Amino acid sequence: MTIAEFFGRFHPLLVHLPIGILLFAFGLMIYGKIRKVEVGTAVTLAWLTGAVAALLSCGAGWLLAHSDDYEAEAVQVHQWTGLATTALSFLAYAFANYRWLLALVTVILLTITGHYGGNLTHGEGYLSFSNRSTEASDTTAVVIAPEVVKQDSSVAANQPQVRRTFLYRDQVVPILEKNCYSCHSAKKKKGGLRLDNEALIQKGGKNGSVLVAGNPQKSKLFSYLLLPHDDEMHMPPKGKRQLTSQEVAILHHWIAKGASFKEEVEVVHNQVLSAVEALPILPLTLPNLVADSAISLQKETSALVSVETSILAKPTDAPTASTVAYFQQQQVTLTPVQQGTGYVAANFVNVKAYQPSMLKELSRVQGQLVRLRLSNQPVRDDELKPLSALTNLNRLNLENTQITDAALVELKQLPKLEQLNLYGTAVTDEGIQKLATYPQLKVVYLWKTKVTPQGIERLKRAKPTLKIEDGQQRFTLPDTNKTTKTQS
Repeated sequence: MTIAEFFGRFHPLLVHLPIGILLFAFGLMIYGKIRKVEVGTAVTLAWLTGAVAALLSCGAGWLLAHSDDYEAEAVQVHQWTGLATTALSFLAYAFANYRWLLALVTVILLTITGHYGGNLTHGEGYLSFSNRSTEASDTTAVVIAPEVVKQDSSVAANQPQVRRTFLYRDQVVPILEKNCYSCHSAKKKKGGLRLDNEALIQKGGKNGSVLVAGNPQKSKLFSYLLLPHDDEMHMPPKGKRQLTSQEVAILHHWIAKGASFKEEVEVVHNQVLSAVEALPILPLTLPNLVADSAISLQKETSALVSVETSILAKPTDAPTASTVAYFQQQQVTLTPVQQGTGYVAANFVNVKAYQPSMLKELSRVQGQLVRLRLSNQPVRDDELKPLSALTNLNRLNLENTQITDAALVELKQLPKLEQLNLYGTAVTDEGIQKLATYPQLKVVYLWKTKVTPQGIERLKRAKPTLKIEDGQQRFTLPDTNKTTKTQS
């Protein structure tokens, strides 16, 4: 992330200041007029403060608009009305004799600017809910009923008939529209990704493809939904509306079937169709998702609350300013885990030139470090030895690193490790059996590893309390025999 992008991201925060202050200034003018009290000095100060805040907001907005996350045409109206609002705010401050007229026009422009800003952030029609689909109930039982095109009864009995389904249009698009378009559409394209057009979905974004037809686990459009909620790559981002298990199941079903963007047509002979129509419509039970976004979060939170809570309950001294500055120079981000406790999380996501010595330097925060993310860095097995000194390390993310089974021997030395992410590593069935001896381990992520279902079963038997996320989906169909017996 560049410095410009960093300051640009303050725009959504700064923009609320001029809105509140300028509306306060206008309201104060009305109050003074009605109550016939002198508020001229306060009004002048309010208009000046609001104008300066608007100018700062415009500066941050200009930087954000050049981040390539937004279409230039979509930003234009919001940009120019924002600049006009700022200019009029300064005029309202400077020319008291014309303040009423200038203030009225400023408030009108402020409203228009806010409207277009809301459209950029939340999508067109946000205020009127016209871009929202009806909420689906949170259930994994989904009925995907085909449309049968019937022919005239005079047609011969053996004349074939047509059954049509359009899963993408009828099931997938409403989910994307409701949950994804606010950040990935023509108005806003975070990460260079748009999901409002089939060609652009297939194209992907700055980080490559998000859809692999027939393979949900390799499709970021699906797999990112199942990442831990505190993972930076989890979608939708923390704070946004999360998909229901039904919606996740529909996306999995669509991708597994081949991610078709076309209507599917099936020719059915009358005899077969009659037999089908005679049966009751039974729901197709879609994947019973092991990592269901809501249920997984509840289980994970309850699993991790014990040790981490006990750590945070004993505050320690926060890292010194010089220590924080040192890690900043190394592009390692230190953030507080909980304000006032002194404990921190270290993130190597922005490190451009990783060196093994960086892990040794973590000894500077060995008593304060609770969470460590080494994702996508070329970390090797023997380089993890310094981590044994991190006595309060509770969560460790080794996603897409170069570690193997040998690393799991070193990590056993961490007395308070409860969550371990091994996604995309080369660990095997033999290696993960060592996890059964980890004293506090409660959650492990094993997607895209060399681990087999047999190895996972062995680990479950050895450590039944361990929650294992392997990204595998399990399909179950209703017992139709039981239904038939009941009808008979």
